[in-house]
Amino acid sequence: LPGNQPPTTDTEQSDSTQTNPSTTDTASGSLAQTLADKQNLRSLGQKLNDMAQRLGVNATPQEILAALKSTPMDVQTASSYPVAPGHATTMEAFITSIGVAVPNSHFALTALADAVLSRAIEHPLGNLGGALSWPLPLSIAEQRTLLSAATQYVTLHPNPPSMGASLGPLDYLNSNQPLSGEAACDPAKALETLLSTPRAQALGQAMQTQLNGIATDTSVNDYTLAALNLMLDPQSISTPHRNTVAGFDLAQSEHWGKPASAIFPALSKHLSAQGHATAEMANVGAYLMLARKAPELLIKDIPSNVTYGSPAWVNLSIAAATIEAQTPGKVPNMSFAQVMNAAEDASLQDPAMTQQAQRAALRVWGVVSGALSQQEADRYSPDDVEKVRSAFNQQANERLEASSQIQTEMPSRKDIALAALKQRFGSDVPFEEKLLSVKNTKQPHIQPLYDPNRAPAGLHSLLDIAMSGLHQYEWESTDPRILRATQGESLQFDVNSTFNDQFTQAIDSRKKGIAKAVKHMIAQLPLADRQNLEHGELEFYQHNTYKLGLGFTGRTLHSKNDNLLVKATGPSGETVYKIDLKQGRVTQVPTTVLTDQHERNASLVYPIERFTPTTSPEADFAQDKTVSSPPPTPSSYTSARTQSIADAFVEHLDIAGKDVVRQAKGATSYDQQMDTEWKLVGFLLDLIPLRSAIVNFQNGDYLDGATDLGMDIFGFVTAGAGAAAKVTKAGTSAVSAATKALRVAKILGTTVIGELNPFSGIGDLVQGGARLIGNGIEQVKRIGRHHNVLNVASAEYGPITQGTFKAADQTVEGSTILFDGQRYAYDPDKGKPYGAPIEAFNPLDGMMPPAPNINASRNLPASAHNNRHNPLSSSNRPARPQPPANGPVQAVPNGIQKTDHLPQGEYVTSIKGAISDAHFTPSRKAATRQKFGQEMNDFYRRMANGGLPARPTLPVIPGQVTPKTLIEKALDASDGVVFGDIHKEMASFQTLFDNVDTFKQKGVKKLYIEATFYDAQMKVIDDGIGFLGNGKTPRLSPSFDELVKKFNDEGIEIVPLDHPYLTRHKDEPEQFQAINQAQQNEPRLREFNYYAAQTIRQNPPGEKWIALMGNAHMKTSQGVPGVAELTGGIGVGVFTRTDPGVSVGMRKTKNLPDPAKALDPHDAPGDLHIFHEV
Repeated sequence: LPGNQPPTTDTEQSDSTQTNPSTTDTASGSLAQTLADKQNLRSLGQKLNDMAQRLGVNATPQEILAALKSTPMDVQTASSYPVAPGHATTMEAFITSIGVAVPNSHFALTALADAVLSRAIEHPLGNLGGALSWPLPLSIAEQRTLLSAATQYVTLHPNPPSMGASLGPLDYLNSNQPLSGEAACDPAKALETLLSTPRAQALGQAMQTQLNGIATDTSVNDYTLAALNLMLDPQSISTPHRNTVAGFDLAQSEHWGKPASAIFPALSKHLSAQGHATAEMANVGAYLMLARKAPELLIKDIPSNVTYGSPAWVNLSIAAATIEAQTPGKVPNMSFAQVMNAAEDASLQDPAMTQQAQRAALRVWGVVSGALSQQEADRYSPDDVEKVRSAFNQQANERLEASSQIQTEMPSRKDIALAALKQRFGSDVPFEEKLLSVKNTKQPHIQPLYDPNRAPAGLHSLLDIAMSGLHQYEWESTDPRILRATQGESLQFDVNSTFNDQFTQAIDSRKKGIAKAVKHMIAQLPLADRQNLEHGELEFYQHNTYKLGLGFTGRTLHSKNDNLLVKATGPSGETVYKIDLKQGRVTQVPTTVLTDQHERNASLVYPIERFTPTTSPEADFAQDKTVSSPPPTPSSYTSARTQSIADAFVEHLDIAGKDVVRQAKGATSYDQQMDTEWKLVGFLLDLIPLRSAIVNFQNGDYLDGATDLGMDIFGFVTAGAGAAAKVTKAGTSAVSAATKALRVAKILGTTVIGELNPFSGIGDLVQGGARLIGNGIEQVKRIGRHHNVLNVASAEYGPITQGTFKAADQTVEGSTILFDGQRYAYDPDKGKPYGAPIEAFNPLDGMMPPAPNINASRNLPASAHNNRHNPLSSSNRPARPQPPANGPVQAVPNGIQKTDHLPQGEYVTSIKGAISDAHFTPSRKAATRQKFGQEMNDFYRRMANGGLPARPTLPVIPGQVTPKTLIEKALDASDGVVFGDIHKEMASFQTLFDNVDTFKQKGVKKLYIEATFYDAQMKVIDDGIGFLGNGKTPRLSPSFDELVKKFNDEGIEIVPLDHPYLTRHKDEPEQFQAINQAQQNEPRLREFNYYAAQTIRQNPPGEKWIALMGNAHMKTSQGVPGVAELTGGIGVGVFTRTDPGVSVGMRKTKNLPDPAKALDPHDAPGDLHIFHEV
């Protein structure tokens, strides 16, 4: 975010003077301390949740502070928190010590609990790959060296004779001792224990020395973990495969249709059988390798119906990959519910990574489902990707439709009748009060005692008459409301006919949903079962209950069993399956179920009967004797055979023939209707498959424990009331509570997959953090999670220098440090250097020079360098190259250009902040960006030619006033005020938070915020404004969520000022990093200022608003008009007061910035200024 940031010092001279960092802590000691710190966070999170529940939502700040001061905190003795012997620590003291604000509300308690619990489940060892998972992982040559050295080390340091040989490296490190205590049941804990052993430390130290790696407090463990991975899986060096570990194929057909949770024990058994480890240690080895290769298989509490390769598995796999990309090693410590809850936010963090995860998951699904051949999956060309994506989406759309169809709402005669009555008589009539009677109910003497046509006796309501079709009688009433309403009106209504039509449609819809459910159930079966049902001869059987007649000579159907038995006969013999809609599964049952005799129960008998479907010809169920051996993988969901089975099952149910259905259609009297409709409800509920509850932990060990999640028969994970409460609590969007509730009662994870970039990450996901960028150079992941690396100097290693260097015969770009005369790559996430010294280093220019020459970077003639031009005058402005967005639409790989999605009017004002991922697919995004760029250029051209709105007269500020007074005067003078933020400071957040009452009193309706955007559900997403300038430290007192909630509580709407693609370039992270650099951030200024101004300009005239953004966007900077000028508002720069004193407002006349240049650290931009005491 362009802002007033201090320059960095990036010189060879400064970083060459650094001394050796402290290495007094061993790797095992550092790990133990970090694990203890994580336990402290876990304990804190549990206590905060307990306190929030105990004090309630209406707890006062005083009550919360008193509880925090009096509640002891259990601090781990091995942690970094200093605890004096015999002294207890309170929660307040501990919270203060970790650098966060003490919570003072129920919301703040739960928000802090969520934050610390989330951090607690991030494992300090990451994904357990060690040096194989560095941003720039060990090269193939280094891996071979490491494996050879580790093998030799074990040979040269054998077990003593009394110990015996070790079965693999894990048992060797543990000196052949059995695991004890918690480690025996927890593979992660066992690995932590193993790494702390002297053998593990010695092995890691030896490997570090062998590969000439820099020593840090984590480097020894990194080398040990890498050695363990390679010793267990040496084939990964020479013949790596996307789905194989230690010679074990994770995607083998034996796993298809089996619970995903079954693969871990299968891999463990394989490791033991192959002699890689003892049976006990094999679990540890399996965990070690899956944590890096397939962490989704380590997620806790995966429901049994999430089978490998199923659509539900696709959702889980994509969610896990996107979370792991942000926080390696976190997923194995999460539950299924947590992963699915976090899926949406994680996918927005890195759209390119999300697409890679989607491509990888679809590859597996395609083979398992039969949508792709193995040859196509191995090739996986752009055409293959599109083929499998289309197939997945087609089935996903069918399943989405079926999920609704199977729960189609049944019509209600009462609702139909009431609607008809209101339409005819209005709504102010007592329709349900019994106020009418038949005028003459006297019966002739010759009429039989019982006559179905007898006139109804007693009082009735208008609703009774309409529902029961009693219009043929002459009715009377003494109630004036009835008399007025019915005067001259007929009482004839077509309620029953309307009901029967709607009822038939609803039943048909349910039948369609049930058929699709059966297709889905069959498609989730193991491969052998799918092949049996696809190619074998099929026979169907029912198991109903009959009641014998008197003398046991005849029988009548007593009750129908909704399950259907299917016998499949093929080359492998006979197999019998039970289709159970209620349980949502097809299961194998013993063949004897077809021949076993069931004992009679009094007059009830239970025969097995052959059922012959009439919906399909008999030939459809004959054995396919032409199929090859082994038979191919069937496309079970889409096959004609599966459809025939589904149709047979629906026919077997005979829904339309059920007594209760026939009765519902034929019921005439009011009492009959009510009785049959209640029975119908029960019958139809019994047909709906069970919604599986998903296990949630509520003891504080896991996040989102109170979230109500369920999984339906189609594998869709849905959020219920608990999730609604969670979202409502967050309060991050100024939408109604009702809208929020509707939004969270939705399907979580992937439903359908948008168009995939065919050149985005082709092949396997890249190991480590390297990604291909332009002209063959690779860029090492340099911007860590919430890091702005080049603005943060490493206290331990000195300044960080950006540059290019050689690695494995390729040129890479990344962050480095100089230590002891050698240059090393630097990991921004961990804040540490790693690996062996790098070669051929060439430093890049610093990101933020004190006063960049904006003309020099444009290759303009020398005569232009001295121009002091009016930034709003096109005639006086030096020539400026147009940004790429104004060029021709770039070709996409398949040559297809799509423009059908573009609105007729201006793109920004047409979308009104709504995000459409479909506008940024490969075939559409170039046209979208061209339109945006052209309209942006036209906009600035209009502004330069007299289109700027009139600026308000600035208020008189006599000397120093309170910030409240300055804000009041600014809002009196203008409808809008733009607050300029220094992103590394808290001053702006605190100023806004402290003056919410003032804003409300002045009639402010909206707060616009930079670095936020809407997601697909119009939920406000924080994309960085909630963190300080280094991107690592969250803003606190208030946090982003607290600020948003404060404004929402006062009825002030939060409106984002960024777009994930147009201004944040989430699909082009390298592009965003480039345009965000100060010496070339003019594209960021132009894009954001235009998008923000046009967003704000849609505000109704006369309605008050405020905005928060980086101070470079507030007024003209680098020749780009600021948002305050583009909207006719007033710009107020907000700064931290550095000298002693209270917060003040003023109008500074010194240190005003040059509008032609980038901001200098000493500049004071803004029309008015607030200096806030922090």
